Amino acid sequence: MSVEETWVGRHYVRFEPEDLLVMEFHGPILPGEMRTLTRLTDERLLARGRLCILCDISDADGFSPGTRHELRDRSRNLPPHFVAYVGTPAPVRVVLDLIIRATISLTGAKIAHRFFETQAKARAWLEEMRAQAA
Repeated sequence: MSVEETWVGRHYVRFEPEDLLVMEFHGPILPGEMRTLTRLTDERLLARGRLCILCDISDADGFSPGTRHELRDRSRNLPPHFVAYVGTPAPVRVVLDLIIRATISLTGAKIAHRFFETQAKARAWLEEMRAQAA
């Protein structure tokens, strides 16, 4: 399987072999961009039945309220997925953790997530999650 890649605004999205989606955020995440990113993610997740997602937000520059609402409004019937966040400042960790916990509570979604300092550590955790889910 080849690598598929695209850009959404200034944000890079790459689908790697097996079930790995890598997203690298650069600058602010503008309204409309999060909707497109979640659509790409959810389409792949629904097609594959499982997805490992690595989100590198070390170069991101914030989420607007509109962007957070787009994330909140994504599909509620998604298969289990694993999300590893890289380079996440403490205040953003709190917001992301609250959004994910609320999503799990309200929808029953099965989302495992963790925060890491490096992509290598994030990839290692995603490999562990993939092995556990097999």
